[in-house]
Amino acid sequence: MSSSSSSGSSGSAFVPSERACFDGVMLTALAYGALVMVCVQTAQVLLYRPRRDQTFYLVILYTSIVFPLTTAGFFGRLRFAELTYVVNRNYPGGLKQYSIDHSDQWASYLSKVCTTIMPWFADLLIFYRVFILYGNRCWFMILPFAVFLGRIGTSIPGLVSALHPSHPLLYTNIFNITQGATYLALNVFVTITIWLRLYHMRYNAERILGRLQASMYNSYSTLFVESGAFFTLWSMVYLMLRVTNNWAQDVFWQPYAYVVAITRMLVVLRMAQNRAWTRDIIEAAKSGIMDWRVSSTGSIELSNPHLDRIEKAETVGFRS
Repeated sequence: MSSSSSSGSSGSAFVPSERACFDGVMLTALAYGALVMVCVQTAQVLLYRPRRDQTFYLVILYTSIVFPLTTAGFFGRLRFAELTYVVNRNYPGGLKQYSIDHSDQWASYLSKVCTTIMPWFADLLIFYRVFILYGNRCWFMILPFAVFLGRIGTSIPGLVSALHPSHPLLYTNIFNITQGATYLALNVFVTITIWLRLYHMRYNAERILGRLQASMYNSYSTLFVESGAFFTLWSMVYLMLRVTNNWAQDVFWQPYAYVVAITRMLVVLRMAQNRAWTRDIIEAAKSGIMDWRVSSTGSIELSNPHLDRIEKAETVGFRS
């Protein structure tokens, strides 16, 4: 950082922001590592999943789209960080100015494209979860879905403008704040909607499934994961730092897309483990009647080799 400070008075003013960008890159690496762990765990669960139902193929489809996008985006970001902090560490104006002036480089643009497209699929997943939880009564999601389409529409010009770093139209502060506030409002609405639904259904689930089995659907950790509350809180902190023009905003912005990916992949992992709320369980909780197939066919078969050997020995002894 001392090299950037010696480049001029303007460079020294960017030192806190440059450190925030570097810390953001480190958090991005940690977030990507956590995402890899969740994806590996999901793959292990799918290998031993007894049923090849709709959820099975949905999990495979979502993971096969999100993981390559986040991987390509991460390595593009890592390459651009090398160019910024190592190759061009003495760039006039500071390191952050270099990232702005060279946003059209392939590494930076690859990262931007991947981290822009990937949250679209993450949002579609959360809309799907709302549809599962509310069924045909999710008409109130028409306006949030329109906001989602509007966010896609405003993201595409941002990708185009990244190819022209000198074009200031879509890099204005008011544009970025408005887009971030819209996305935050969408996530707050979805988080509250899912949280209220699950909290309302937990007593019925306990009555139908029993306290022990219903605990994995009714715990506060389940509500936190299923509602995507972690990313909502993360987005809220980032937007407050962005509005106040705090230098620490880049600490939360750099791993922004990867926090979305982790939050949604945790939901996907629960779906793969048959621990997420399903339409069958919701219908049973509402009607008060639990079909045995709902709880048995969706469960992962547990096998104890020691008990299996004892049962086989008893069977052979009985026959003899």
